[in-house]
Amino acid sequence: MTHNLKRSPLADAADAPAAPARPSATLVLVRDGAAAMEVLLLRRGRQLKAFAGAWAFPGGATDPIDGPTDGWESIPAVARHTAVRELREETGLTIQPDALVPLSRWTAPVIMPRRFDTWFFMAAAPAGRVQVDRSEIHGHRWETPRQALEDHQAGHIVLAPPTWVTLHHLTRFGGCDAALAAAGAQAPFHYAPRVVQQGPDSCFLYGGDQAYATLRIDQAGPRHRLWVRQDGWQYERFAGDGRSSKTPSVAGHPCGIG
Repeated sequence: MTHNLKRSPLADAADAPAAPARPSATLVLVRDGAAAMEVLLLRRGRQLKAFAGAWAFPGGATDPIDGPTDGWESIPAVARHTAVRELREETGLTIQPDALVPLSRWTAPVIMPRRFDTWFFMAAAPAGRVQVDRSEIHGHRWETPRQALEDHQAGHIVLAPPTWVTLHHLTRFGGCDAALAAAGAQAPFHYAPRVVQQGPDSCFLYGGDQAYATLRIDQAGPRHRLWVRQDGWQYERFAGDGRSSKTPSVAGHPCGIG
């Protein structure tokens, strides 16, 4: 993936050798703003090897001090400890591990040279002022999910697909309580994307899409995918049998989640 994530020339291949996916954890902090719920985004340093210059949620790879990574599929305690430690190191904020609500799991495509297997958690923001380290993290912003997507669409910020999809999901909620309750009421979805190139565009396929196994993206059937296009990104999720779960996206495209 290039640094310009809006024009990523990715393409999947069934026989692509996969690099090991390193266990990691991410924390989506939310707070009630003046008009709507806000999320904390951090600007990653341009010298970093993964998602350099992008805006992302606090998080990173596990460290031996966090604990063993056995049983990664079942949300081990080490994932929570990693998210809490990374939050403290990157922002100066502290939070208790049991305050984290599992949100989703993201395993990077096999075509990525650096891969992570990341648990996403959500939590209400603790009291305190964000103080970024100015080393790995060069800035921060509190923003509504909708505004962050609009900034990305306008080219003001760069987002990676997992961040974009998570923000898109959160546009449904006006306040923290509703968002946290919804996350706690459902099992976290495991996103393990396969990627297909169509001209200058990339199509990220997720579990449940009719093309997930075959990569035949033009066939009829259920949709669960993210289109990364030069003129805007589009998320689609619907059953394909007349029971559509589409909702308007920021740019007016049909999309849905959950």
